[in-house]
Amino acid sequence: MIIMATIRTENERDLVVEADLSDLQSFIDEAMRDLDHYKDEIAVIYDKMPKFDYIYFCFYAYSTYRLLEATFDFDTSHVGHIRVVAPDEFFYAFYGMIATLHAQISVDETRKPDVS
Repeated sequence: MIIMATIRTENERDLVVEADLSDLQSFIDEAMRDLDHYKDEIAVIYDKMPKFDYIYFCFYAYSTYRLLEATFDFDTSHVGHIRVVAPDEFFYAFYGMIATLHAQISVDETRKPDVS
């Protein structure tokens, strides 16, 4: 898998992820690899991202950076802020991907047999 995003530190506490539309496939691949692991994070992004007009969403504030971390192979344990720099289209497409994953999770949840 080729990852095009650039990860850099802007100062000792800020991590900058520079991404574009070509990076979305990497997100999808990582999310689908372990959808159950990311389902809570996906639900929060699905709920909160529209309230920030999509492009102003703060992944770090809502602890929704694990998918970013795994997709781009970086560690957030020593940073105070993550900023995603990307064209507006990236954020809208990213949200579309999140909405699709959220719908898939909802379908999967309703299909699970009741074990009670």
